[in-house]
Amino acid sequence: MKPRPPSGPAEGSGFSLIELLVVMAILGILAAVTIPAMNSIQGAGNVTKAAYDIAGVLEQARAYAMANNTFVFVGIAETDSSVDASAKPQVATADPTIGGRIAVAVVASKDGTRGYDVTSGSLPNPAWSDTNLASNLVVIGKLQRFENLHLAPKFSTITNSGGTTRPSVSSGNYQIGNSACASVTPFDWPIGSAIGSGQYSFQKVVNFDPQGVARIQTSGNTDTIGQYMEIGLQQTRGTTASSNVAAIQIDGMSGTTRIYRP
Repeated sequence: MKPRPPSGPAEGSGFSLIELLVVMAILGILAAVTIPAMNSIQGAGNVTKAAYDIAGVLEQARAYAMANNTFVFVGIAETDSSVDASAKPQVATADPTIGGRIAVAVVASKDGTRGYDVTSGSLPNPAWSDTNLASNLVVIGKLQRFENLHLAPKFSTITNSGGTTRPSVSSGNYQIGNSACASVTPFDWPIGSAIGSGQYSFQKVVNFDPQGVARIQTSGNTDTIGQYMEIGLQQTRGTTASSNVAAIQIDGMSGTTRIYRP
């Protein structure tokens, strides 16, 4: 009896060229569907992380003001992300609606004074706009940068994941991304630079007083405490900003923060 030959693949088995092309086409379709979805998920995560990081900076600034019986100023600026982050000065984007890089810096008054006169209707620039008097400011922590983010202007209602709709903000003066929000307590970074001559120029500033009360001082008020102030964040890709907005709201009277996101 002859031994049976070893078993093996049937002669002529394997994938045909057409079958391979079909498989490649299916893989291409799956990639086209899943990659944008993954990018969207990653982008949403980046915005959420940035919202919590910025809210943490605000909470630390408030705590410092109360613990040290002084005034603390949180500057927020948006610049053109196509410009290298080390360049001086950082510049506003050519497209005023999308910058792509958000910088946050915190400084405090050394002697516990505001540095400006709240009884003045015009609220002139604070004393530290003069480089000779800039020594009254002390840096609290390092400057932080957040890439691929845009400060959203006035935007529609957001309901967070818990089903709570964010309170409305009474005026564009209190929305950091709104052009109407122009603080009369600006400062430049690094500290000691004259206004408009530093690497970053912070024209939008939230300040905390020794009681933890939060304000955005504009030329239209003297010492007004807004019910809520707001920082809206949108993910950017090139010259396109996502329609989804995460909002950081600051309670004016208590100075506490809350985050709202889709």
